[in-house]
Amino acid sequence: MNEMQILFEFLASQLPEAVVTQALAYTAVTAALVGLLRRIPWVEARKQVAAPVLSLVIGQGFGWVTVGFDPANWLLAVGAGLVIALAAIGGYSGAKNVVQSARRDAA
Repeated sequence: MNEMQILFEFLASQLPEAVVTQALAYTAVTAALVGLLRRIPWVEARKQVAAPVLSLVIGQGFGWVTVGFDPANWLLAVGAGLVIALAAIGGYSGAKNVVQSARRDAA
């Protein structure tokens, strides 16, 4: 058993099952958004503005998907979209900085 499995079992025993499932879903959606932003050439050309704005727009879409398009949960959908978008912006920026640093060191 590796460390990740031990951590997951500990969290699963301490938290309700729905919370663990939701956290894993948000993590997967955020990682998908970071990967999507890295693959769009238009974003790479306009890094300063395009990545955060596009991330907020797509994050809101993912937020609505995670709550199942229920208009009664609009506040949860907007909040989830905002959390997903902000985490993706940080992940995108961190990945971009690591790649740039590696390229500078290699040159």
